[in-house]
Amino acid sequence: MNAFRSALAGLFGLAAASASAQNQFANWESPHVHPLDITPDGTHVLAVNTADQRLEIFTRNTDGQLQSTGAVAVGVEPVSVRVRSNAQAWVVNHLSDSISIVDISDARVVATLRTGDEPADVVFAGNPERAYVSLSQLNQVRIYDPANLAAPATTLALEGEEPRALAVSPDRQHVYVAFFESGNGTTIIGQAEVTDPAGPYAGASPPPNSGNTFDPPLAVGLPAPPPVAHIVRRDGNGRWRDDNGRDWSAFVTWDLHDHDIASIDTETLQVTYFASLMTQLMALGTRPDGQVTAVGTESLNQIRFEPNVQSVFVHVSIANVDPATGAAVIADLNPHLDYTVRTVPAATRAQSLGDPRGIAWHPVDDLAYVTGMGSNNLIVTNSSGTRTGRVAVGAGPTGVVLDAAGTHLYVLNKFDASVSVITTATLQEIQRLAFFDPTPSSIRAGRPLLYDTHATSGLGQAACASCHVDGRSDFLAWDLGSPQGEMKAVNQPCRQGQTCRDWHPMKGPLVTQTLQGIVGNGAMHWRGDRENLAAFAPAFVSLQGADAEPDAARMQAFEDFVATVRYPPNPNRSIDGSLPTAMPVGGGTGNAVNGETLFLTLPTLAGTLACVDCHALPTGTTRQVDDPFLPLTPQTMKQAQLRGLWEKAGWRNNRQDNAKGFGFNSDSEFDTLGALLLGGFNFGGPAVAPQRRRDVEAYLLAFDSETPPAVGQQLTFDGGNTTNAADLSRLDTFVALADSGRVGLIAKGRRGGVDRGWVYVTGNRFLSDRRHEFTDLDSLRTGAAAGAEVTFTVVAAFSQYRSGVDRDADGAFDRDEREWQSDPASPASLPSGFCRPDLNEDGRADSADVALFDGWFQSGDVRANYDHSLNAAGLPDVTPIDADAFEADVGAGCDTLFHDGFEN
Repeated sequence: MNAFRSALAGLFGLAAASASAQNQFANWESPHVHPLDITPDGTHVLAVNTADQRLEIFTRNTDGQLQSTGAVAVGVEPVSVRVRSNAQAWVVNHLSDSISIVDISDARVVATLRTGDEPADVVFAGNPERAYVSLSQLNQVRIYDPANLAAPATTLALEGEEPRALAVSPDRQHVYVAFFESGNGTTIIGQAEVTDPAGPYAGASPPPNSGNTFDPPLAVGLPAPPPVAHIVRRDGNGRWRDDNGRDWSAFVTWDLHDHDIASIDTETLQVTYFASLMTQLMALGTRPDGQVTAVGTESLNQIRFEPNVQSVFVHVSIANVDPATGAAVIADLNPHLDYTVRTVPAATRAQSLGDPRGIAWHPVDDLAYVTGMGSNNLIVTNSSGTRTGRVAVGAGPTGVVLDAAGTHLYVLNKFDASVSVITTATLQEIQRLAFFDPTPSSIRAGRPLLYDTHATSGLGQAACASCHVDGRSDFLAWDLGSPQGEMKAVNQPCRQGQTCRDWHPMKGPLVTQTLQGIVGNGAMHWRGDRENLAAFAPAFVSLQGADAEPDAARMQAFEDFVATVRYPPNPNRSIDGSLPTAMPVGGGTGNAVNGETLFLTLPTLAGTLACVDCHALPTGTTRQVDDPFLPLTPQTMKQAQLRGLWEKAGWRNNRQDNAKGFGFNSDSEFDTLGALLLGGFNFGGPAVAPQRRRDVEAYLLAFDSETPPAVGQQLTFDGGNTTNAADLSRLDTFVALADSGRVGLIAKGRRGGVDRGWVYVTGNRFLSDRRHEFTDLDSLRTGAAAGAEVTFTVVAAFSQYRSGVDRDADGAFDRDEREWQSDPASPASLPSGFCRPDLNEDGRADSADVALFDGWFQSGDVRANYDHSLNAAGLPDVTPIDADAFEADVGAGCDTLFHDGFEN
């Protein structure tokens, strides 16, 4: 009977979803850009609920406080919302590559606008009005006509990396675009150039950093360090110097434009740029006088060695730019820090702002309100960076908006899933209103060790996320070795036939690695010299300046959290996951299909080894370390995973207009993958080698991530496109992928004036959010109409029930809960008489339940007693059962929701 209970619960969505195989939570740690907005009339405040794939709608009372009035299902990973009018809002869905257009008063999606890859923000400007959308992965802004969404968009290619936050000039004639990864004018000098006798140090490698010596000095008995590459930074005169002041300009044949903000003239679409403001621009706003303001962080990666950068490796900055002249005033948003000490008392740390993610200017006063996602506070500053106030808010504050009069301030707390209401006159938080958040406890518990600047650093302004931004990478190289360190014996599997040399504490520059997918893929760091995430505990003190290392329990919580952070879809693959056969790469076009074959079969190294022998599928690593004694790898290195390589493209060492100064490999000595594949690999004779390299390069840039390309994709039917051939074909692709099991498919819409949800099962059949109520694909599609739109969304294969029909993952479906007067957004609220059958009778399914359910679903073991399997038509095959026997088996009180459905 236990098997039947799990099976029954799984089929009808009544299993406790926190453990169900199809009710899990997918975590991409997508960055908030402009996640909060207020209508022009001040009646509504809108907030993206990224974890729940919804837009939260709040009404605003006369005293400025908020009341929740509903939530609208939008796309996957909403990160921005902008009101176009009192009646309409646009929600930017980062992973769905879409914008959900929402009718605010009716709380429904009326249209879905497909954009390019990873949209980040949208603003409305110009005459006639147009919608400007930043596409962070494509380095573009696309311009749409809001009155005619079917009209072709105008695309502006921008010279900058990761355009995200947008702002509009007070006269609405200019749109400003902030580049999140703008860089800081640093780049790499290759190992071969460092050892050149003509260089500033006559070939000494690594070069000294304090005159002719090392600071700190080399430890007694430490062997000579390996030769390494070298970081340089462009100074105000355009010269490339290292942290010792030596000039390397003769070795730098390229340049960086270091664009931070683009200004778009809405009439002519002419683009101009403001440069050299800071490293990461995280939020953008405009002052009432027309100046444009950016807040973000400045990285000091040109300074070498961990003891020298401890606590001070990142500053938090504000830049005010006069758009007429381009003149900028840059200030430190932590003026209480002088960076001459590496730790300050807790009360002083509490004053610090870390990881700024939002800015709003007061409509009259010269005051800016800036949120610190890492410091859990909001600070008030003027245009010169002088502090005038500080407010503690919830965890992870990102978005910030003011009402038109400037009397009330609203802050979205991302990690708390709440909105803080603050009076500007007194700087008092008068309300903190929570909304539903399905984020699992494992993520909540571990997040602070990545983001919390007060708890994990000596000065309160830095955290792991200062470099591993949003769990990803700043794409800069850092030299975090130490001349005072110790040798470490290799304790990882060394590739067969190799003798791996011990690790030297002076490791040279290494590019920041992403945290996505690192757990479960062997030892960590480029060299594999950290056994697991727990081995990074000392860095909280030695690098970040914290008072003490996190204990084992906290590090385990950190690892549990990091293990959830996923790669987004690879944008170089088709929606069905297929590889491109003609992809632009360095020197021509590559065929990734052929490149995959070469990767798997062609012996390119030592006459016998194919690429896959060191970079095994599916992640691209054998988890071993290797020491091939090649000139460019003079120390033991781990065979790195290959996911996410597309993010590193952008540097060319023969160009003067680069957006990036770092490229591929551990120390970024190769500007392109094509250049890397020239280093020591044999692709055959000159007649075939160039094209083979291009094909393998294409394959590597399209290397599979753990998220299928279709995940997040959306399509809305509104009655006008019911027979549209292109939309029908796209929907067929969604269904085929769901049938394959690679993705899940859900639908959201209105029926009879009521919000409904559906989850795709099989055979063109959908299960609704009401108990054992099925419908077919065609009925869903053709039933759509104006006011009753239906939006189909592809979701991760293990999350479709939670996303589609069981919002709070409590086992009771959403419509059932509403009809039985319980709350579908509260796991603690269940319909009267409802029970969740499970093995341990504690109201929660455990791993054994899931195993039984999965086994039943595949084999139908319980059909001898009760046959509720899906038939070929996607409907339950219900064998009549004895209600009394059923109640005796399941338990008294469980019949309320079960009996009527089975007996009918």
